[in-house]
Amino acid sequence: MVKKTQAAYVAQAAGTATRVVARDGEARLMFDASALTKRYASEAGRDRVLMLFEAASELLVAAHCKTEVASALLRRRRDGSLPAPEFDRAWAAAQRDVADMTLVPLDAHVERFAFAAMEHGPLRGMDALHVGSALASRVDLFVTADRRQAQVARGMGLATELIES
Repeated sequence: MVKKTQAAYVAQAAGTATRVVARDGEARLMFDASALTKRYASEAGRDRVLMLFEAASELLVAAHCKTEVASALLRRRRDGSLPAPEFDRAWAAAQRDVADMTLVPLDAHVERFAFAAMEHGPLRGMDALHVGSALASRVDLFVTADRRQAQVARGMGLATELIES
């Protein structure tokens, strides 16, 4: 089960830690697939993702996020960087976590925001859907490991944390 706690969270801004308190005393965080995958694979940025998970009062994901996480984990299994037993553990954990998260459905509202994100900057469709989902659900912090996506999200007014690899 995903651990959720009340209170504020710490967001990194321009390389330094900054304390950010959510508007209602709770921190609603949305992870895109590039950031969420770091929770299940030992790689740079994992500790920061784990910390943000612990600090969030509510965790949200876009409707297509679990599919993208599966794709990333399967790619690692195929290339040999994630052995089969570790893949099984990681995939089971990802499925449990996503089941406990708030799923943002793909609807016309999300699609309008996604289209606006693609107009704002060069994003692939799936990346734009993450940004659109974050905007539609009015999260307190959008977390990604994709530099281009972070830039577009910030440009559209989303508080965004880029998890460096």
